Amino acid sequence: MSLNNIVHQDEFLRNTLINLLANKGNNNFEDFSLEILRTTFETLLQAEREAFFKDKDRRDNKKNGYYSRLVKTLSGVFEMNIPRDRIGQFKPLVLQIAKQEKRSLDKLALSLYTKGLSTRDINKILKDAYGLKTSPQYISNISSSYLELKKTWDNRKLDSKYYAVYIDALHMNIRRSSSVDNEALYVAVGLKLDLTREILGIYSIPEESASGWKEVVQDLKKRGMKQAISFVADGLKGLDSVIREEYPNSLFQRCIVHLKRSIGYRIRPADRAEIMIDLKMVFNLDDVLDTKELAMERLQLFINKWKKRYVFIGKMDINEHHFTYLLLPFEIRRMIYTTNWIERLNKEFRKVIKNKNSFPNEESALMLVWLKAVEIEDNLYKYPISSLNGIKEKLNSMLK
Repeated sequence: MSLNNIVHQDEFLRNTLINLLANKGNNNFEDFSLEILRTTFETLLQAEREAFFKDKDRRDNKKNGYYSRLVKTLSGVFEMNIPRDRIGQFKPLVLQIAKQEKRSLDKLALSLYTKGLSTRDINKILKDAYGLKTSPQYISNISSSYLELKKTWDNRKLDSKYYAVYIDALHMNIRRSSSVDNEALYVAVGLKLDLTREILGIYSIPEESASGWKEVVQDLKKRGMKQAISFVADGLKGLDSVIREEYPNSLFQRCIVHLKRSIGYRIRPADRAEIMIDLKMVFNLDDVLDTKELAMERLQLFINKWKKRYVFIGKMDINEHHFTYLLLPFEIRRMIYTTNWIERLNKEFRKVIKNKNSFPNEESALMLVWLKAVEIEDNLYKYPISSLNGIKEKLNSMLK
């Protein structure tokens, strides 16, 4: 029998609500709403049990009183008496409604958490909006329930081929034992053959280093990624050799934007505009016929012009890996020469961690970043980069 039929057949529910409305008295609106909700649920439970025992097959079973349960809903918290049977066959549909309300409440709290609100802020919102008092561990308990999902996500099989893989590190304060240190969370993003993006992995390795990135790259390989046309990263020393060792057929692009920033931070404001114009000429993104050899010649002219005034420019590690984008189709160069995609992703991650002075452990840091990653994949990253449709054939020919 459906819940709808039970409601229509049970005259007691209608009469109970009429009496409740008639005796509203001086109760405030919130208390009155909860009382209606509690009475409605309990009456439906009674009606459900009556319908349950009308079935002839229940003759060997009997009613067995009630048990009390605290129910959390978006309308507030109330205590409800749940009818039961002797042998545990009665499974009321009304409880499923209450459970759905609880899931909705948990989903709301978790959504606020992934938007960067602190647990204290969320507890206050739930109390002010719904009259719900939650414990300090409430958010932790909810996120812990996602632990198995995260483990599955961490170990999932990857596609065998990607057009590009972007890698970068995000830093946050994490407590270990009695001390708090600024640690690295490594992030990898892939451009798939269907032109959508995928967050390939999030890794906790306290210090950003070539050995740390080797661990990340080896994990991608272990999980099934056999090839990418190009890896894109900032100027981390030694990463090029890691890529060459693990993916010898892949190119490696060092981020030009990082290079420009590192130069811009160390020059006089009076020279900045001219140097940036010169760098734009070195890394010419507008000439479809430009080559790596011509770009290297322009780089040498730039260094010769400025190294006397700024000695560090002559000593900077600027090499052929900064010009890998010139080996790729013109239409994709602006997406390959920089780590902007993954930096924008890390910017979204920073929004959710900015209100956290520190994380109690690495698991909590990874869980929060992962929850945000899943949200981004389910929304922004599910759409393909349609501007690349015209060169898919060219890109596919570069995958061996």
